[in-house]
Amino acid sequence: MKIIKMSLLVLFHPVVAFSYIQKERERFQARPIAILLLLGVIVRLISLQFTHYPLSSITMRSNLVLEVAKLFVPLVSWGLCSYLMTTILDGETMFRESMLAVSYALTPYIVFMIPLTLLSRVLDTNQAGLFNSLEACILGWVILLTIISLKEMNHFTVGKTVMIVLLSVFTVAILWAAVALLYSICTQFLDFVGEIMIELRYKF
Repeated sequence: MKIIKMSLLVLFHPVVAFSYIQKERERFQARPIAILLLLGVIVRLISLQFTHYPLSSITMRSNLVLEVAKLFVPLVSWGLCSYLMTTILDGETMFRESMLAVSYALTPYIVFMIPLTLLSRVLDTNQAGLFNSLEACILGWVILLTIISLKEMNHFTVGKTVMIVLLSVFTVAILWAAVALLYSICTQFLDFVGEIMIELRYKF
């Protein structure tokens, strides 16, 4: 019940909600993070599977795991990188609170994507612009809530909030580049080891 109340508060009074999370930090556990992210995954899967095909952003060959990751990897990356930036620049939140804020910011997506998916069943290609605009509004709402949480939970000014947002985005880009580089190196190393094993097998 507490998750529902907080989610409604985030939807209608986000400033109050995020300030409350930071002020009453001892009363919040990590469980809502797992629950909300799991609900987000479920909603994402439902949306991918049941959005009217002419309006869907995926094809029959699309990888569902990758499609789900497109939504949640940025959220988790943002939670981590924004926490790092706020820690360096005199922020007041802990990592758990940062992830709580990101999870609760996902509330508009959890609440409104299934109704939008159902609406897509009565729309055709001519209404694709309307569907895409509504989906963009939901995602924009999520982004706005993450920015509000950053400002309110750390008591930043608007200018400092903008600076932290830009630094966090830059840090996310560096993180993804580092992960991509590491993946590429590991892949090439495994291929190299595989080729050596094949050569040894033929020789001996």
